[in-house]
Amino acid sequence: MQTAIAVISDIHSNFEALTAVLEDLKDLGETRIVCLGDIVGYASGVRACLRGVRELGCHVLKGNHDEAACLPHPPDDFNSTARAGIIFASARLTHSDRDWLSALPMRLYIDGIAFTHASLSALFPWEYVLSTEDAMRHFAQQTSRLAFCGHTHRPAVWWQEPRGKQISICSGEGVVPLPEEGKLLINVGSVGQPRDGDNRACYVIYRPDEDSVEFRRVAYALARTRKKIIRAKLPRFTAQRLTKGM
Repeated sequence: MQTAIAVISDIHSNFEALTAVLEDLKDLGETRIVCLGDIVGYASGVRACLRGVRELGCHVLKGNHDEAACLPHPPDDFNSTARAGIIFASARLTHSDRDWLSALPMRLYIDGIAFTHASLSALFPWEYVLSTEDAMRHFAQQTSRLAFCGHTHRPAVWWQEPRGKQISICSGEGVVPLPEEGKLLINVGSVGQPRDGDNRACYVIYRPDEDSVEFRRVAYALARTRKKIIRAKLPRFTAQRLTKGM
């Protein structure tokens, strides 16, 4: 029997959401975890989230916010809300944190499965998979049957039929049996900042024996996270969007 894999991504310094997800995993008895990155950014729980993920001892990938927080100055392609979160995170990173984040890989292969924060496309770094065209570029680089990503904060299952000409998408909800043929890209959503209209933390459990993925939604102490964001003098929009899941 193959062990299930819990895949988490885009925590974004939301410690309450991370705690709730880890408690949910504990209740399920799941212990094999892969983190697809963006541990920091946006919210205020930078140190707590870094400590929490590092203590898991699991496979961790680098996200674009993780990378940006380690740079002397945030790149110009971040909006003002994202930049504020990156600057806030950067100021709270220790030398050990910077070394650890900087050394994280962008891609990983486990049991023949690809794990990446963003698209596998080489068009430009940190490309999103939001459209059929985006998915086509991603699948052109995906050599495995199955891949997992984050980055968009929107849970979904992308499927490319065996001939490679047709791509379809379904929203990430509940248990989804996976087609035997073709290529699949599972977007696991976001633990700390969902953007699909559901404000609960989102992550995925892949069960190889059943060949299915389960999208888990977990309520957390959202009001507490909002208060911490405002108290830290981060943009109010960062707190407001959590309530709406946008």
